[in-house]
Amino acid sequence: MKNKQNIILSISILVIITFSSTYNVDIIANQNYRTNPKNQFDIKPLYVQDLDRFVSLLTNLIYYTTPTVLDLNDDGILETIIIGDIPGEDGVKMFFLNKDRLASGWPITLLWDMTDIEVLGRMDLNASYPSVITRYTKTESNERITSFFAINRLREINTTFGFDLPGEYLPGTIMHDLNEDGLKEFVLIKNIVSSNSSQIYYIDHQGQNITNWPIYINDTINYIPPLAQDITGDGIAEIIVTTENGFVFAWHLNGTLVDGYPLKFPLNDDDPYEELWEMPMIGDFNNDGDLDLFIASTSGILYGLCMNPTNNLTWSRTIPLNVYFSTQGTSYDLDRDGKLEIIQLLRDGLAVYGVEGDEIVSEFYYLAGSEYIGTPAIADIDNDNYPELILLSTLRAVVLEHNGDYIYSTPISFSVSEGVSPIIYDIDNDHEIEIVTLSAHGYLTIKETNDYGIAPWISDLGSPTHGPNDDNDKDGLFNHEEILLGTDLDNNDTDGDTIIDGLEVNQYVLDPMVSDIDLDTDGDSLSNIDEVDTYLTHPLNPDTDFDSLMDGEEIFIYFTNPFSSDSDEDGIPDDYEIDHDDILDPNNPLDAYEDPDNDGLLNVHESSYGTNPTNADTDYDGLTDGEEVYRYYTNPLKNDADADIDGDGLTNVEEVDIYGTDPSSPDTDGDTFEDGVEVAANSDPLDKNSIPSYTNYSWAYSFLALVPITAIAVPIVRRRKIRKRLLEK
Repeated sequence: MKNKQNIILSISILVIITFSSTYNVDIIANQNYRTNPKNQFDIKPLYVQDLDRFVSLLTNLIYYTTPTVLDLNDDGILETIIIGDIPGEDGVKMFFLNKDRLASGWPITLLWDMTDIEVLGRMDLNASYPSVITRYTKTESNERITSFFAINRLREINTTFGFDLPGEYLPGTIMHDLNEDGLKEFVLIKNIVSSNSSQIYYIDHQGQNITNWPIYINDTINYIPPLAQDITGDGIAEIIVTTENGFVFAWHLNGTLVDGYPLKFPLNDDDPYEELWEMPMIGDFNNDGDLDLFIASTSGILYGLCMNPTNNLTWSRTIPLNVYFSTQGTSYDLDRDGKLEIIQLLRDGLAVYGVEGDEIVSEFYYLAGSEYIGTPAIADIDNDNYPELILLSTLRAVVLEHNGDYIYSTPISFSVSEGVSPIIYDIDNDHEIEIVTLSAHGYLTIKETNDYGIAPWISDLGSPTHGPNDDNDKDGLFNHEEILLGTDLDNNDTDGDTIIDGLEVNQYVLDPMVSDIDLDTDGDSLSNIDEVDTYLTHPLNPDTDFDSLMDGEEIFIYFTNPFSSDSDEDGIPDDYEIDHDDILDPNNPLDAYEDPDNDGLLNVHESSYGTNPTNADTDYDGLTDGEEVYRYYTNPLKNDADADIDGDGLTNVEEVDIYGTDPSSPDTDGDTFEDGVEVAANSDPLDKNSIPSYTNYSWAYSFLALVPITAIAVPIVRRRKIRKRLLEK
């Protein structure tokens, strides 16, 4: 009995489904059937059009430091180190991105007591693989200890390196070969709270104090990193420290104070709460031959002093907002006039100043939004030979022109931790730079610029020595960029091919280490130099306008516009016109409105549908292309003259030519009877009042089929209920 009931139930369901099914009409009219005879991806093997995107790291961590960019495996490609803190636990996870992908085996988990973490950079350590040097603070026996360790790209801790220093140190450690002995040293600052004093350390790569160091000063330092810069002109860097009360100290590497130091900023004596908290900016701002140092105060005043002790020139000017450690100033020649500007990030925007003699002159303000953090990034990201400014707030990145004009803003994925800066570099090794921001919860937002280059701005503190972004040989590459590339800091044309290194890297996409002046990187028959200087095409993309024609073909063979996929703007793509060059000319707009095959479709429409403009019946189904598109609603690319797209039992041709019904509607007159049913019954499918004379009640038969099923099902249910009541009794 049970099996019979299941069979009956299945039949009932099948009948109901059959009865209630609806038409699935595939209307093909007005669709674009254009098929490209060329596979455009086959001719562009070297170039992929990048899109803005984001990379999600582990989102249950907290990311509060700017990513560190370096070449850890000597392959000429920059990698990215990111630190994520494990909330509520001792330890961090360290991520290693190769291009914009997480490297195999990463992240690694370091379950140590770790706070105040700084990734300092790369050190070779005479090992098989270069290592990343990291500084952090831990607690041992109720004492604070600062520890250094090294780890390579294979996730191996280098046991030959590592040391501890007693106490806590300010952020902003310098790791650089200052004395040019082939090994890197460290410069750190420690505040001694009990005596309101500070201690400056200069130690070697093994953590040992260099002779005459550390040095004590009777002042404290708030979040101001040390700087290393040659301010005496002897070719050797000095170590420079600025205190919160406005003193500037400078020492030679042997620990002796530079003559005439310390210098003093003219702080406001009537404001006992005024202090200096940001890293100062160094440069010759008024072009008088002497270096100057500028810094903004917590009372909203921008101060400057000449670093030549024999020149007593000082500056001061009120700025719109107070400055603490969360925003940082920097300097750059924004307008390319040969003079540095002071670029001061503020919580509510940006203020840019120039220096004229003994006066600080306002150049522009951008005061919009709030909660800006870190350091402005600076790079030419639109290939106009002027730098743009990229400001980061907790929720968005804002891009300004060099004169302060707003260009655009882009949201970032979730909020950013205070102190994290935007970085601009070639994260995916496509020779085009990207704007990269890291959110507090592990989202890397990658904004494409489509401008060429490597790493115009990879550190929120500028160069590894925290000094100005020096360019010794004036080749357009900062010294720290040249170190990454391996080019000569003092020779602006390292490979001797007559193109200076900066242009090779950031404009022509050439190798500054190899004489490759005639290189054609994208294989489009145009040299990189010709593409950039003469034709303005993309040196990395053989098809700048993505029209399936290579740039060299367009310029030398077809004489079409390599920047437009429709050179004559007639609505027909260049490649289509070239594929039918017997009747079409990509430089003649008038041929778009001709119909050489007399099929009722103009050339411009043939190109839209992908039909053959020299064959009236592209699919050879007996219907002209124009009839298929405008009359029968069939596909001109498919042999479907007998198609019945609305499923009413009549072909499209029959509906149009014989009965006058709508080939896209199964019931033209809306009387609930399909057109095919009406034709078969000799009723008029165009007249709602005309129905088949022998009315087809096939639908009712389906319904009546339910009656006996119901009649069977009801007694079964009734017997079950009676039996249940008897059992209950």
